[in-house]
Amino acid sequence: MACKPFIIFVLGPPASGKGTLCKRLAEDHNLYHLSAGDYLRYLINGPLADKADIVDAVRYGGTRGLVRGDVIVSLLIEKIKEEMSKGESAFLLDGFPRNLEQDKAFRERMRSEFDIDTPDLTISISCPKEVARARYLNRKRGDDSEDLFNKRYSDYQERDTQVVELYRKGLIKVSHSSIFILA
Repeated sequence: MACKPFIIFVLGPPASGKGTLCKRLAEDHNLYHLSAGDYLRYLINGPLADKADIVDAVRYGGTRGLVRGDVIVSLLIEKIKEEMSKGESAFLLDGFPRNLEQDKAFRERMRSEFDIDTPDLTISISCPKEVARARYLNRKRGDDSEDLFNKRYSDYQERDTQVVELYRKGLIKVSHSSIFILA
């Protein structure tokens, strides 16, 4: 494939405003918004519902409930290639990568597919835990609960911040998304 995608990682704790920011950036700047979580939920409830191995990998993840890097990367790269064939060239990857293993798998696959191995830009959103908790509990997804929020927020602090550190150079930091009208 001759064309190389422009990749932007958008990272932040659960309910920090990643999706809202991505939607606005996508509309204002002609970017394709690809939410890793939303896309996986769509796939396992639709096109891949009959592929038990992939559904299990997504639903149950590896250790600590995350989808293995090779599984999610394969699905996301195929989606990027599909959208590029329709004319898209710049992608906001919302909520991905979640850990260093996913990041490594993504960089390796991007190197082999497009001869690039780092995102063009990384946006990190911070949000006070209390604000994120209130948003999380108000969004009314099926399995959202205070216990699940606490686990996801703790997991974010433990492993997602390692990815942010990896891309510190060139990082755009959105501090305290609660002051913006993102909710």
